[in-house]
Amino acid sequence: MKYLITESQYDNLFSEKNYRVVSQMWDDDMDTSEIAEITGLRESVVLYLLREKEIYIDCSFADTLLPTLFKTSMVNKNYQSGNETLSLEWAFGGFITFDYEDPKYILRGYATPFWNGECVTPVDSHYFQDKETGEYEDGYDKLEMYTDYTPDSFESIQEFIDFLNQDYPKYLFRVIKKIIEKRSFN
Repeated sequence: MKYLITESQYDNLFSEKNYRVVSQMWDDDMDTSEIAEITGLRESVVLYLLREKEIYIDCSFADTLLPTLFKTSMVNKNYQSGNETLSLEWAFGGFITFDYEDPKYILRGYATPFWNGECVTPVDSHYFQDKETGEYEDGYDKLEMYTDYTPDSFESIQEFIDFLNQDYPKYLFRVIKKIIEKRSFN
């Protein structure tokens, strides 16, 4: 079932009143799923309302928040740097997959920050193709690579979102280049 709402009704969804209610529930030690259930708001809306609130987020909590945040429009999933593209997707099973492409190579794999609640981002590839020669490998790389940096904490949900939108793809691009170097057919 779909509902049509006016702009003013939409604006009221994110009103100061809703923020105060959600914020108080958070302060009363309710988690985002409980708040969503009680208020009738989607969990992503609860996170949106709490995004500026000072909330200490360690790696374990980041791992918990990641699936919900990643499914929202608050986190970018498509990046372009020059002639390189990177697409990210939340996959069934609880991890992030990536598709990388440049004029010479295609690389696909997995790169989930805060994997198992740890302050690391392992990066594994499972498909590599040299577009010029047509050669490809379809299988895990077993290179045990990680991004150069994964923070150990954030002070707010917005700070976490900023990391996912700005730093995470930058570090992922770097590791992808290293994997391509090691997997190339030269």
